[in-house]
Amino acid sequence: MLSITPPRNNFAFLMVGLLLLFILPPCLRLFVADKVDVDIQRALMLMGFSLFALMSVWSLYQNRWIFLIGLALALLNTSAVVALFFHSQTILSFSFEWIVFLSVILFSMLSCFIAGRHVFSWRDTDANSLIGAVCVYLLLGLIFAMFYTMFAFYWPQGAFQGIAFDSKTIQFDSFLYFSFVTLTTVGYGDITPLNPLLRTLAYFEMITGQFYMAILVSGLVARFMGMRMSR
Repeated sequence: MLSITPPRNNFAFLMVGLLLLFILPPCLRLFVADKVDVDIQRALMLMGFSLFALMSVWSLYQNRWIFLIGLALALLNTSAVVALFFHSQTILSFSFEWIVFLSVILFSMLSCFIAGRHVFSWRDTDANSLIGAVCVYLLLGLIFAMFYTMFAFYWPQGAFQGIAFDSKTIQFDSFLYFSFVTLTTVGYGDITPLNPLLRTLAYFEMITGQFYMAILVSGLVARFMGMRMSR
């Protein structure tokens, strides 16, 4: 038997992990930036990614193999962060940072798939499903923000207008902000992508956000009308 019974409100773990991850970058910028070295700030940010994965892995507790894959990604993330403390000034540090970013992206995609499958099954429209629906939306913004950060980290010149980014600064909150502004199609214009690949990624994010909201709302309305008719 590969299937196991998930804990009640399992997506609450994912929600808490996401909220903590979103709160950490601006707090580092506001309260820590002037007091500690940039390398320490980066280490704290990477530790935040690990904490997010270790807390959120319990949202995958629906299938044994999926849970083990998520746990392996979380442990890989944590191991890479620990290794960075011992190789902070070597070329290996870039490899470890790649591992951290890629593992977070894969973990977020896996969590998004599990939560989305539960939400769009429409079997139970309860509090856990609603939390899962919010988590899917937040995960979409996080995934795109991670791609923006990775692109700007390794190709900082000509990436964005409005973000003075280089490999020695911590501005993940700016990319997270731009991601959700794009996902919601608000488009303030204070940060704009300059690279053609980034522009393509940005409009894909806009389309994804619009389709997600349209499918979610139409599905909820259809289920509500079906329940009324069945009564």
